Amino acid sequence: DIHPDYFSTRFARNFVSQRNRRHSGTPNGNTRLIQVQHHHAHIASCMAEHGLDEKVIGIALDGTGYGDDGRIWGGEFMECDLAGYRRYSHLQYMPMPGGDKAVDEPWRMAVSWLYHALGEDIFSMHLDFLASLPAEDIKLIVSMMRKRINAPLTSSAGRLFDAASALLNLCTRSRFEAEAAMVLESVADEEVEQYYPFDYTEAGVGFAAAFREMIRDLQEGVSRGVIAARFHNTLARALLFISREIRQKKGLNKVVLSGGTFQNRFLSERTAQWLRKDDFQVFQHQQVPANDGGIALGQLVIASKQIYP
Repeated sequence: DIHPDYFSTRFARNFVSQRNRRHSGTPNGNTRLIQVQHHHAHIASCMAEHGLDEKVIGIALDGTGYGDDGRIWGGEFMECDLAGYRRYSHLQYMPMPGGDKAVDEPWRMAVSWLYHALGEDIFSMHLDFLASLPAEDIKLIVSMMRKRINAPLTSSAGRLFDAASALLNLCTRSRFEAEAAMVLESVADEEVEQYYPFDYTEAGVGFAAAFREMIRDLQEGVSRGVIAARFHNTLARALLFISREIRQKKGLNKVVLSGGTFQNRFLSERTAQWLRKDDFQVFQHQQVPANDGGIALGQLVIASKQIYP
């Protein structure tokens, strides 16, 4: 992986360095280190499972992956094959207050999105999840984002789900990985097909309008099951929208879905349904895990393509 702090990356670098030094001047002293971007590996793992070796629309949604720009990726739209990729667009970058602490405390991402969507009005909002938090904690988080102190930017779909789950007061503090997203999915009403508005600009796909509508629904007494479903549908609709644009501009019609967020059955099935209805060919994981359990396969086929083009 290209992440400099992963144990596997450090191990590989040390292994190659020591091996080349030990076998200097011999064929064994030319060991090559190949590093692969996390989300490219996700897409490649699904491509390998389906025997694809061509340009595709790759959509990778997960919690964390190191990006080429040094930021935390996790909501990526790619034009890619096994040899390489071009990042076409992404979910809008949002501050992640407290860094990794935001993963354990989803309410931080909810505050991040609400401050982005509402500004100072967040301090006068009457929402259940905000009422459960000390006012000083909210002010501290907002201050961190304003001053850009320990608030790295992320395009993570996982953190977007955290924000929605916390906003609905379903999970403000996680006891295990992806708990917030799992709870949100569990309450979603599968009969609902409506979705909220979203934005698409050079900054990526944004959900400020969706969060404002979710707040309005909460205040009007709409059930959390309906709101959760509309949220899922909004992301699925955004994936369809970007896929249409890539198809129009690049002539690609095969869409490969990968990343841990696609373990969400509601999102996965709704996205595939709408894409197929629009005449896309959709490829999803069936045998290889969609999450990081499939990363090694993706890394392997990408590296193999570089060695044996």
